[in-house]
Amino acid sequence: MGAVISFRRGTSRGRSAPRRPHTHRNRRVSAFLPLVLLIAGSAIAALLVTLEARPPGLLVSEDFAVCRGKRQPSCVLDGDTIRYRGERIRLLGIDTPEIFSPECASERERGLRATSRLVELVNEGPFEVVAGFGRDRDVYGRQLRLLVREGRSLGDVLVDEGLARRWNGRRGGWCG
Repeated sequence: MGAVISFRRGTSRGRSAPRRPHTHRNRRVSAFLPLVLLIAGSAIAALLVTLEARPPGLLVSEDFAVCRGKRQPSCVLDGDTIRYRGERIRLLGIDTPEIFSPECASERERGLRATSRLVELVNEGPFEVVAGFGRDRDVYGRQLRLLVREGRSLGDVLVDEGLARRWNGRRGGWCG
């Protein structure tokens, strides 16, 4: 047997032949590029128009009181939850002291103050119930929403007044 000679396609004398551009494939890609850009641009434009045309939220203008039973369709359950037309709505982004299962008497007292203040806030005039911030409902089935008046969250008002704190993903203690 003699020496093994390797064969490479497209080579001559150990050197690679110059590569020819794939003109047919390049033409096909460049023909579709404007079409792809046009479709992408149209999709982005449609999204922006949809976002601008989307109503900011459900406008609410009703009288609210502290809930005294399940028959009240619109009322304030506690400092961070309301019922509106039978649907429970949890104020997004805040946590207030508990009034139904407090860990101490001072937590219940603070929770009652937050509840009372939320009744005042929702009765000061029309506000918007705004959705679209990730999860639609919490683990208890309540809708997660912002209540907004004149561009300001009512939950932020409670936080600024010391009646609530920012929600960090878990309940913290209000005692001590």
